[in-house]
Amino acid sequence: MTLDANNDGSIALDELPDHMLEAFAIADADKSGSLDEKELVVLAAQFRRNQLNPEGGQPVKNAPTQARAREGRGETGMQGQRESRQRGGGGQAARGGGRPRDKVRPRDTEFQEKFTVGSTLPESLQLYNTDRELVAANSIFDAEYTVIVGGCLTCPEYRNSYPEIEAVAADYADKGVQFYFLYQSLTHPENWGFVQPTSIQERFAQVEHAKELLQTSIPWLTDTMDNEMKQHFGMTPNSQFVFDRDGKIVHRDSWGRGSSLRESLEKLVGPSPKITTVADLNLPQFGRHKTSPADMLVERKSVDGIAVPLKVAAGGEALNVKDLLSSNFAKSSRYAKLRPEADQQLLKTGTGKLYLGFRQDPVLGAEWNNLASPPRYRVTAGGVTVTPAMAEAKKLNVESDTEPREFLLDVQNWEAGKPIKVEIQYFACNKKEGWCKAVEQEFTIWLEQDPTAGMVNGRTHFPGGRRR
Repeated sequence: MTLDANNDGSIALDELPDHMLEAFAIADADKSGSLDEKELVVLAAQFRRNQLNPEGGQPVKNAPTQARAREGRGETGMQGQRESRQRGGGGQAARGGGRPRDKVRPRDTEFQEKFTVGSTLPESLQLYNTDRELVAANSIFDAEYTVIVGGCLTCPEYRNSYPEIEAVAADYADKGVQFYFLYQSLTHPENWGFVQPTSIQERFAQVEHAKELLQTSIPWLTDTMDNEMKQHFGMTPNSQFVFDRDGKIVHRDSWGRGSSLRESLEKLVGPSPKITTVADLNLPQFGRHKTSPADMLVERKSVDGIAVPLKVAAGGEALNVKDLLSSNFAKSSRYAKLRPEADQQLLKTGTGKLYLGFRQDPVLGAEWNNLASPPRYRVTAGGVTVTPAMAEAKKLNVESDTEPREFLLDVQNWEAGKPIKVEIQYFACNKKEGWCKAVEQEFTIWLEQDPTAGMVNGRTHFPGGRRR
């Protein structure tokens, strides 16, 4: 692969010459900043369509110019990256030109119109403060200005932009400005292997993991399990706000942007005598968030078309964070998480395909033990026909793994408001800690879309690697 400079099996933006940037932006369907095997096919087709030379020569007649390729990219072009870094912005996002945050879309305009300067948060809105106490959101504004930026472990845009916010905080935290990250429900579950928590304690455990993994110095607020803050903010995964001491909005942006945040604070409290750059912070770098098909032990399953995540609740004991993160957390019964998804027919008529995806929670540290019996599920649904109502996963020839166990079921006559029960039996192990145990878990699923469940790349988000 002549363009794969680092021989990692994919092509990243910084491995391409300038005349290929526009084709890259079109082919990069999941906006990950690099192209996998499927996206490379799209890139090749784009070459042919635009009559480009893929070996890096000058574009031929009718090919887009470098200026057109960078048009609308803001600071994500190479020159913009340099400019952004000079004033403390940019960061990892600058490498992935054409990011969603660098394009003005209708939802961004609606966001600006909904959250006007001078408006306040509803008195009823709640969140968990840094001491993990449930408080009114308006109670946290005890500084001259308060910055809140949304994020989570699976949002590529947050991971790309948080170093910019950390750089701004390094310059303004001692100038009467309080900074917070707001941990929310996972935007794209399964990115980097993370799954939606089933209790607020598990969400706190993810916050602890995020602090360590991302090496953040900005303290974290936490959204409720009802996702009050995220829903109020229009489900935006990475929005940023500045509030004054009275809780009035003085700055807002639908995406986290260090450059616009710094400009806003310069107007509010004056310029900082120092300019911290992302490079100064030496924060961790992250690789691809998707598993390459060549590295998969289990072939992935999905319903046809756009899948819809369903509401699900987990049974079993919800432990506190200390016990969850203990090195011998043998009492936990929630190692695996279930993501149920329905095809359009099932959601509309009660008859169709149901996807069940069981995944080990990486924060809890367990794996499937393949030396014992494979995971087996059973569905109990009065009045509903489910086929197969019981099945066992394929046995793998590796000692243990954390890949998903997925099943596709045919469902008939499922009525809204009547939940079904799903049980799973498996053996969990932790080789590092040296334990193994039999586990039984129970889940309840409703035939109702869960708008806060997040979108999975390739299934509920850009199904099949293509835009909706």
